[in-house]
Amino acid sequence: MAMVQHPGARAAGMPAVDAAGTADGGGGAELLAWLEAELTSTGRRPGARLPPERELAKRLGVTRNALRKALGVLEARGRVVRHVGRGTFVATRQLAPTGRTGLVESSPAEVMAVRIAIEPQLMPLAVAAARPADLERMDQCLARARAATGFHDFDVWDAAIHQAMADATHNGLATAILRVINGARDQVYWGTLKERTSTPARLAQSHREHEEIVDAIRERDAPRAQAAMRGHLHGVQVMLLGAVVGDLV
Repeated sequence: MAMVQHPGARAAGMPAVDAAGTADGGGGAELLAWLEAELTSTGRRPGARLPPERELAKRLGVTRNALRKALGVLEARGRVVRHVGRGTFVATRQLAPTGRTGLVESSPAEVMAVRIAIEPQLMPLAVAAARPADLERMDQCLARARAATGFHDFDVWDAAIHQAMADATHNGLATAILRVINGARDQVYWGTLKERTSTPARLAQSHREHEEIVDAIRERDAPRAQAAMRGHLHGVQVMLLGAVVGDLV
């Protein structure tokens, strides 16, 4: 089933996108939300090929750069699969759309406090429930993060690996909570702060920490996974906010 043809230069309700590929007021969030809704509403079957990027960008009235960024996020969320030279396909193992329902404005300090309180506690659930497909998904995220050529690509896969760990719990509430947290990370000031404080050395360290957590989940070592996640998040907190008053860990 083809994507809906939209009247005019761009789809009704679609955000205007500037030459840099940034949606007005939302950093591409509107385009991303529209694409997720389109994947669901058009009834595309797993494995179905999306229209070529040039055609889809023209149809939506957005730049190819903006479209590529949005498709990259959808790939990280497990909604589509992209093959160089072949195109973009609906993922055969569909994860539920993330959405932004119920998202409230949250400061980086608030986000990190909640992450430190919640994510380490999910690790025993992930260790107990993770299936081979979950571990494969984590490995895919790690590989894409390792291959990232810049901060923004790394950040997409950073969010994806944390979501994959929550999804591995096979607990609907845990999965939904991480979606809300990752939605909060889409806020402009979060990305600006993280980009300003991230260095190549810190990104490399973060990747090693992700690998440690995944290895612990793979080896069914709950205390190790929990400790590794707690240490990782504490390091991110210090990187973003500097010295933290009080022991949030």
